[in-house]
Amino acid sequence: MHRDYSHSHAICHECDLLSFVGDLPSGHKAICPRCGAVLTRSRKNALDRMLIFGLTAIICLLFSTLFSYVDLSVQGQERGVTLLETVAVLFELQERALALFTAVVIIGLPTFFVGVTCWLAVSIKWERVSARTIRLLRIVGHLQFWNMAEIFFLGILISMVKVSSMVDVEVGTSFWAYAMFNVFLIAALAQVDRYQLAQKIKRIVHDKQVSPGAV
Repeated sequence: MHRDYSHSHAICHECDLLSFVGDLPSGHKAICPRCGAVLTRSRKNALDRMLIFGLTAIICLLFSTLFSYVDLSVQGQERGVTLLETVAVLFELQERALALFTAVVIIGLPTFFVGVTCWLAVSIKWERVSARTIRLLRIVGHLQFWNMAEIFFLGILISMVKVSSMVDVEVGTSFWAYAMFNVFLIAALAQVDRYQLAQKIKRIVHDKQVSPGAV
């Protein structure tokens, strides 16, 4: 029995209404008939943008760990701190829980999101997906709310403003690299529509199963 994956249902994340969603042309979106929330959006060249923004974000994150993040100068003494050193300093101060939280939420999860985003884009474009790919997509959707990279960046900005009256603060190369990482991370995740990606994955898996040469 042939299953049409261009017509399915989506649950509204605002009011939990189950709505029928047809095949959306590029650039169109489906709206919940009850509350008006966007159910899904078909973005033009979404896979290409996911891959480009994701790879650029990885490059920026790599640069943000190689150079000084913030340079502090007080009474002739200067100290530069890298992004990874912030975690090490917290461990030295016996703040292990905060250090682990910082490493996971500020560095680990954003890296995971970017990596999975790029992997999904490449897998779908090359049709190298399976039913497990959808489960990974669901995991990303559940963990996405724990992405706090931009909150950490804003916290650093506020801290710099507060201590600028006591010490001379100079931002390093890693600061700008991490800022651009946040920009491209947000841009990459903005292209991720779980419904649209799931439909593409299901369609590829179904075509492989009904293909005579499928393994």
